[in-house]
Amino acid sequence: MRTVKVYTKEGCQFSARLKSLLEANDIPYEETNVTLDSPEHHQLGERTGSMKLPQAFVGAIPLGSYQQVEAASANGMLMDLVADP
Repeated sequence: MRTVKVYTKEGCQFSARLKSLLEANDIPYEETNVTLDSPEHHQLGERTGSMKLPQAFVGAIPLGSYQQVEAASANGMLMDLVADP
């Protein structure tokens, strides 16, 4: 199974929900905590077109924010993306 890379913000309820969703589905993830207005946050915004946190990726594929990952989980797309090729 592929590992999801998540960019989170300390104390953010959506960051906590995203990690819980991944854990509930036994999806491994690597977490990077980002502070608002940091260089990492701006780079993430340039990469995704959004300054929202959290953000999740499978390799170079952006999954989006918590709501987008939740929707992908509900329709089965998330498991398809993380499945080994």
